[in-house]
Amino acid sequence: MSDGAVPVRQDTGRAATLLRPARLAWPLLLTMAFAHFLNDVYAAFLAPMLPLVVSKFGLSLTLAGLTGTTFNASAALSQPFFGLAADRTSRPLFTILGPLLTIVGMGLVGLAPSYGLMLLILFITGLGVASFHPQSFALAGSLGGERRGTALSVFVAGGELGYALGPLYVALIVGAVGLHGTVIAAIPGLIACAFLWRHVRSLRPARLPAPDTLGSDLRQHGRVLVVIWLIAMIRSIISLSFILFLPLLMRERGQSLIAGATAVFLFGGIGAFGGFAGGILSDRVGRRAILAVSFILSPPLLLLFTQTTSAWGLVALALGGLTLYLGAPVNVAMAQEILPRRASLASSMVTGLAWGIAGISLTLVGAVADRIGLTGTLAASLGLAVPCLVCIALLPRQVSRPSQDTSGT
Repeated sequence: MSDGAVPVRQDTGRAATLLRPARLAWPLLLTMAFAHFLNDVYAAFLAPMLPLVVSKFGLSLTLAGLTGTTFNASAALSQPFFGLAADRTSRPLFTILGPLLTIVGMGLVGLAPSYGLMLLILFITGLGVASFHPQSFALAGSLGGERRGTALSVFVAGGELGYALGPLYVALIVGAVGLHGTVIAAIPGLIACAFLWRHVRSLRPARLPAPDTLGSDLRQHGRVLVVIWLIAMIRSIISLSFILFLPLLMRERGQSLIAGATAVFLFGGIGAFGGFAGGILSDRVGRRAILAVSFILSPPLLLLFTQTTSAWGLVALALGGLTLYLGAPVNVAMAQEILPRRASLASSMVTGLAWGIAGISLTLVGAVADRIGLTGTLAASLGLAVPCLVCIALLPRQVSRPSQDTSGT
């Protein structure tokens, strides 16, 4: 096959594609990036709808933050369980079912007649996001050959671009017809799922033997994984706080719903280019160096945005997102290189688990914002970059460059 992957014959008699390429498999990787784009377009619906939800149910900022906590905790804390399941299956079931559940769930959120029912729908929708990411991160990483960072950059960029465009997409619809327009917004996604199923159903992850038990793997590599997880969690707290509360901040500044969605796009959409560049650069200059650059440059840029309402503030917001997301694929690449035989589980720990703990913090972020205001709260969140830089200094130097693992990926 031209993409470098090895075709194998399954019991059904249908040719499938075993993901163990000798070089970067671009056609398959772009398909996986599209799957990530599709899932995250709909996963990003909540933030731009939040001003309308707050108005509909008369919510405080604390209860508004609870919506983000519910969705993100469900979408993230359950990921290790889906990661364990994904490492035991040879079919890309979660890559297909995840986006489907995400799209259906977000389509129903706008119809919720009560705040409590909306929280339940968000919780169930989060399970779709949770089921998609561990297996899909592992599949994408395995497509890179020796360029795992580059492959994960493309995959992460697809998700970040979707997460940035999703708010604009849903804001245009619900801004025109109201919250019930989420049902209309779900229709193109359901059609895209059919396309995705056609192109992904034959993929087969290369299941590598794991001679050690899960417990022994975690005892051997647990300390480094915890440090990587802390870095990912800190980035997630900062990014989620900005993504969820940017529309409300723009509303406080007298801007429209579209302006709020545009701010989210500038932060996350430009950030997608940062994620794309970060993994590629880490294959060349080392993982740890990119992580350090990310947390040195992004805080002052984002702080500038919080302190000004001029056009330069929006430029700083975009550049802050770009630099913050530089390290997004790097965390995943490092975790997969540490546990190559449990790539789904490793991915879920530094993406889902980190994202979930960060999601839980959103209720606290909202409570602080009720007391000191959104501007001060977002500015204060940037101080978390200091302990993050300490964590980066604790990483062993040998993890900072791509692994020379020859175990089949």
